Amino acid sequence: MRFFIKGTMILFFSAFLLFSLTGCSARMLDFTVVSSKNVNIQVSDSGKGTRVRGEDFVMWILSIPLGSPSLEEAVDRAIESAGPDYDALMDGVIYSKMYWYLLFARSGYVVEGTPIKTAEIVSRSEDTGNSQGALIDNVIFHSSLKKDNARAISKSLIRAKDKYNR
Repeated sequence: MRFFIKGTMILFFSAFLLFSLTGCSARMLDFTVVSSKNVNIQVSDSGKGTRVRGEDFVMWILSIPLGSPSLEEAVDRAIESAGPDYDALMDGVIYSKMYWYLLFARSGYVVEGTPIKTAEIVSRSEDTGNSQGALIDNVIFHSSLKKDNARAISKSLIRAKDKYNR
């Protein structure tokens, strides 16, 4: 009998130790350009929209999640709520939120920011030869942003940085 109790205790301790050493990871967001630094930029009024908000939440029942909230989905919803011409957020804020209701919970992400039209900014900076127009801070891009547009933005950012450092 003693051996059975001792063996059961060892088994439970081993199982507890095994489960306490587990973990997981999740891909949070794909982005083209992101910065937490403040940079003075000039965006025309026609290239900037009014502040928007997007969110993605999942429900939990008895501490069991019924899915996984997506930060990328929250960003996309915020950008899409601004209209079809907007493809990025500027001066954005990302919140992780969780609400408990006795046996149920709700967790997810809330994204707020000012939508911008990057195609208009890039074309304006290329037309005038002023790379300052493409210098974008605190930007999160829509996941469907075309790579050509992202490359043009990157080149403009490099030119602006070089010009600034002279």
